[in-house]
Amino acid sequence: MGTEYGVHITGGQVNGPIAMGAHARATVNNLGSPATEQLLDQLDRLLGEHGTTVAEPAKARRDAADIRRELAEPEPDKSRILDALKRLSLRAAEVTAIVEVIGKIRDLWT
Repeated sequence: MGTEYGVHITGGQVNGPIAMGAHARATVNNLGSPATEQLLDQLDRLLGEHGTTVAEPAKARRDAADIRRELAEPEPDKSRILDALKRLSLRAAEVTAIVEVIGKIRDLWT
């Protein structure tokens, strides 16, 4: 077996990661998508609008900022994001709109 690696694709479309070669790695990160940015923006807006209803609003905003920062990383830490979403869910349990946005973000990771 040689050390030349390559991929040849004809007659179709590839919709996933491809990696070849020694120690090759392929990942797909859809979390930087415009839809994700919109969800994060919506979350920030809702946290501002419902600051008096959310438990510990400053900590809730900090959790949202942590999620945004983690998603900006080249290799986001799934457990950090899910932990922050869990905390946010508990803090915003009284605000259905926020819980729905949190659920949509969580769905991207499960």
